[in-house]
Amino acid sequence: MATTTQHINARSDVDLQERFIAVAEQRGIGGARQWVQQNMGQLVTAEVDGAQTVADVHAYAKETRDQYIAATAPPPGLNLGAVTDTHLATAITAVHGEGSSPA
Repeated sequence: MATTTQHINARSDVDLQERFIAVAEQRGIGGARQWVQQNMGQLVTAEVDGAQTVADVHAYAKETRDQYIAATAPPPGLNLGAVTDTHLATAITAVHGEGSSPA
């Protein structure tokens, strides 16, 4: 489970938020930007890979960038190898469900 700091880092990552918005738009969620902004806390705590959450994989991407390869690794929210589009889609499905426009 992500720490509160890791949760805040993921929830506040503008790049990650933009990627969530893109996935929400691709899934036909009406008002995708507003929906993602309102649900960012839930989205980053959704389980996406076993017991891992988006905040967990985001923290891994940040840690890798900070400790090992900062010069070559993308920012955590843009690290498609760590925080995959599948993770984002899984989180959106967990929070919103399948289908389009939220109630």
